[in-house]
Amino acid sequence: MSSSRQSLAQREPALPPSGGNGRRQAHPRDARRAELEARISQQRLDVSHAMRDLKEATAPIDRGWAKVQQYRGPLVLVGGLIAARGGFRPKKGLSLIKRGLMGWVMIRRLRILFDK
Repeated sequence: MSSSRQSLAQREPALPPSGGNGRRQAHPRDARRAELEARISQQRLDVSHAMRDLKEATAPIDRGWAKVQQYRGPLVLVGGLIAARGGFRPKKGLSLIKRGLMGWVMIRRLRILFDK
């Protein structure tokens, strides 16, 4: 038995059984403990519901971030190539950016057109 349990047992002797049915009387601390446990379980439910609502509210942001993370590697590579190219020939790098942007817009519009 640990020292904290020993000291608790020494401070509070067990209650003698009351009446003839062999049951002990409920200790005031037992009622308080039950009340606190019920309160804790209700708070856990409240937190669980709040977390679910938060996840539902931020789902579009999470999906967008996942999409950015999915294309992060290629975007960094292309950006590095354009920056390197732009360092030697700035006008050529700018034209590559314009062409890339135009290609991206065209692909998006074609997807929208064919998805209908």
